[in-house]
Amino acid sequence: MQLWLYLHFPALQLDALFAEQSDQPIVLVDGQRFQITQANSLALEHGIKIGMGLGSASALCHQLQVHPYQAGQEQQTLLDIAQWLYLVTSDIVLQPPQGVLLKVSNMLSLYGGLNDYWHTLSQHLDQLGYRYYYSTGFSPYSAMLLAKSATMLISNDKEQLRERLDSYPISATELPEKQVDSLLRVGVNTLAELLNLPMSELARRFDIDLVNYVGRLLGQFKHPVDFYHPPEKFHRYLELLYEIENIQWLERPLKKLLQHLELFLTLRNRVAYELQLTLHQRDKQTDTIHFTSACGDYMAHQWLKLCQLTLESLKLTAPVQGLTLTIVRGGQLDATSRDMFNGTQGKQSSLELIGLLQAKLGKEKVRKVALSHDPRPEKATQLCDPTLPIPVKPHVNRCRPSFLLPTPEPLQEKVTIEQGPERFVTGWWDGDDITRDYFIARSHSGRWLWVFRNQDKQWFLHGQFS
Repeated sequence: MQLWLYLHFPALQLDALFAEQSDQPIVLVDGQRFQITQANSLALEHGIKIGMGLGSASALCHQLQVHPYQAGQEQQTLLDIAQWLYLVTSDIVLQPPQGVLLKVSNMLSLYGGLNDYWHTLSQHLDQLGYRYYYSTGFSPYSAMLLAKSATMLISNDKEQLRERLDSYPISATELPEKQVDSLLRVGVNTLAELLNLPMSELARRFDIDLVNYVGRLLGQFKHPVDFYHPPEKFHRYLELLYEIENIQWLERPLKKLLQHLELFLTLRNRVAYELQLTLHQRDKQTDTIHFTSACGDYMAHQWLKLCQLTLESLKLTAPVQGLTLTIVRGGQLDATSRDMFNGTQGKQSSLELIGLLQAKLGKEKVRKVALSHDPRPEKATQLCDPTLPIPVKPHVNRCRPSFLLPTPEPLQEKVTIEQGPERFVTGWWDGDDITRDYFIARSHSGRWLWVFRNQDKQWFLHGQFS
């Protein structure tokens, strides 16, 4: 016998909303019919019921917080749940808008039985904080019917599961409303009455869809399903129940998104190097913020540290109503970058330091200094990307000063020439050509200087030896 488990989330969008004030009654309203579709426990305590009109609900509770129901957001939350469950179980089937179907049979040998499997799965699922109903079944339809009716039954006894089905009304099934009305008109009110009818009689008096449903409910017909596969791109949206006007207050909802990011990267053994945070603001305005990690990371707390440093220097132009987090650049996790049991060991790496500096100062303000092949002293060094290795230049045994002036200055003191000249005739290829004779000189105060004479016999100071 195949065993299935169905998880039904009756208030999925409401539970997934980022609402810091959980002490207020909140409802979701269908924008077309203006009826209550989801409500939190405080709203239910005021007498508000699912399906009630918005006017009646507002009359019962003057402090009611109303939010529009959005099927697309609920679908995204369902995908998040499936990805979270993928850490502990396989063979997941999405049942939009509020259900997840799991094939349990293949997991029992791994966990050593149904009870241990459910213990691990429920503990893992409870970390999300969503309300849900559950039940096992010997077919997908039986598990769905029992779970949506809040049976809360975990059993692999087919006879017990079959007996529980008999007591439910026809309206509790997945049959369309037109089909249910046809059955009620002929006196079929419960599943027991429907299942007692011979299959041939059903086929003669009703259409083939009812026959297929009964066959799949009893596990006699094959029930084709599409199993879930984790997506390859990370793009996550989080809607805020309240507008945020202070950018520092974005840290808490951003932390929630970063936890989803950590899960996404952990499943794929990958790291992210650059993230993009899109701020969805009032009046359909949007703003984007980029976060970078020079060494690449997957852990939420490390990314949160970099995000906090970046957000310190920014200000909001309009109140924020939602956040979208996207991976811009990613890569494979370096197998030697983390200790399996103890995490990061030793001192902070150079790339980690670069990542912190970029988050604090800005990516464009952090650079490495590398030697160039240009023989002109002013262009002997160049600024480059700090995350890239500095190219190695062949060492030339020439005496050069430790401190070089940004631009040569006229020589203002008397010196004694100790070594030279060394002629520079170069730069002709880009129009910034020079012709100079460089000398190592010593001033009367004892300083060792690097000076040169140009074609006009003028003397300049260009550097000083340490």
